[in-house]
Amino acid sequence: MAKQSGILLTVTVLLLVLKDGSYSLQHMVGDSIWSIPPANDFYANWSSSHSFHIGDTLYFDFDSGFYDVIQVSRGEYDSCWTNQPYKAFVDGPAAIDLTEKGVFYFICNVSNYCRLGQKVCVIVEEKAINMAPSTSPSPSTSANSPYSPQSPTVH
Repeated sequence: MAKQSGILLTVTVLLLVLKDGSYSLQHMVGDSIWSIPPANDFYANWSSSHSFHIGDTLYFDFDSGFYDVIQVSRGEYDSCWTNQPYKAFVDGPAAIDLTEKGVFYFICNVSNYCRLGQKVCVIVEEKAINMAPSTSPSPSTSANSPYSPQSPTVH
């Protein structure tokens, strides 16, 4: 009986964590090792097929001395030239916490690897908060009803 109570408690806690969206994900960049990709748009395609949120982590799996990860500006990302990098990660593997909303650019600064496609851009969003009630009231046609349809507010 105690074992069943423990399992029920574990399942309940897991469901609550998943429901409120307070979990974070670790994304292995490229779903493999950080290296020269088979196609120039490989990392762009990978990034566009994932959602990144504040609290998530980017995990770059690479061997020190062979590759690196440099966080750069958009201009440096486009030109594959690092003049004033924001951060450098030369010891692999590197785990980078996504702590704020925005667009972030990362390249490999070894040789011409960036020009060969070893660069990635990620768009970090805030976590979605589920504000919908578990049951919806029936719509009313009365103009004075608190449940009458309203236009969404744009901020």
